[in-house]
Amino acid sequence: MKLKTSRLLKNWCAALGVSFALAASLGAPTLAHADEHDPLKQTVAEDEHFSSEPVEIKSGHMDIGPRIIDGKWQLAVRDDSANTPVWRKPDSVVFRLTDKAILTVPESGDYDFTGAQAGQPVHVIPQTQILGVPWLGWNTQSPEVSRSIKRGINLTFLGAQGPGNVNVYLESGNFKKPIQLWDKRKSQPQSIWVDLNTHTHANWVFTKPGVYLLAISASANGLDGKPQAATSIFRFAVGSPDSQTARNTQWQGELPPAPPASAALAQSGAKSGATPSPQSAATASAPQTAPGTSSAQTESSSVNWVPILVSLAGVALLLTALILYFVRTSQARKKAAQEEIDSEFSNPTKNGENT
Repeated sequence: MKLKTSRLLKNWCAALGVSFALAASLGAPTLAHADEHDPLKQTVAEDEHFSSEPVEIKSGHMDIGPRIIDGKWQLAVRDDSANTPVWRKPDSVVFRLTDKAILTVPESGDYDFTGAQAGQPVHVIPQTQILGVPWLGWNTQSPEVSRSIKRGINLTFLGAQGPGNVNVYLESGNFKKPIQLWDKRKSQPQSIWVDLNTHTHANWVFTKPGVYLLAISASANGLDGKPQAATSIFRFAVGSPDSQTARNTQWQGELPPAPPASAALAQSGAKSGATPSPQSAATASAPQTAPGTSSAQTESSSVNWVPILVSLAGVALLLTALILYFVRTSQARKKAAQEEIDSEFSNPTKNGENT
């Protein structure tokens, strides 16, 4: 009896160990990922270098963002593709998209809004980083900017020139439809609201190879009541064109004027033909947007179900092991009692001697 119970207890402990080992093996990647360096959780220093040196960037992390340099409001590129971040003048940068940026439009028709047909190959700067492809987003994390303006900025797409369509959108996750931000086919400026201390990445889709010029402006209201605005041209060599061809390509005609900064975009996203704020999409997909000063709030809005499901599976295995233990213990006790009774009836001589 004691031997069988001890054996059952060992089996139960083994089952319990297996359940926790399974939970650990499945849960470890998710938990470890939270501790790894997340490029969205970045810190922008005030003394980061500003460069006008011509460069071609075809891989790594970079952001568009406002800076105040020598007292002047500017829109620049923060190049974080090397060990030391460098802010660059947009005229000096060519974003190069090679064949590594080619993706095929799904047949479902869910991405027809990009201007590409189902099954068509397109060049994409993705919302999540891919090796060998520029990872372009935007941030409002410069310390001097945070000290000088109210609340946030209007980031405005004034238009684009190039052989195909350009579409910028956010994947909000949770099976929701993509949120469209900018589209080359629209003739009016398209503004989005970006809170201070925000770092966001989106999907940039180019439907045909060639050189593209994108005109983007950043505007804000200063704490001193004065409006601030700057417009820059961003160059993309998509597919076969080389950087020099892109550098020699100039904007044709006059740039559309940038609309004045409006904090109303932060609430409704409807004023001046604006699209919803990226922060509203980020609420449903925290890994893609990480506000610098409120990252904990953004991260808490996205639930990671993997550890929860793994824990539930471990609990289920534990309960199963406990049930099996008690059932087998009960059966062993009954069997032992029955064997004892059978033994007494099968040995009448011994019973007679005892009496």
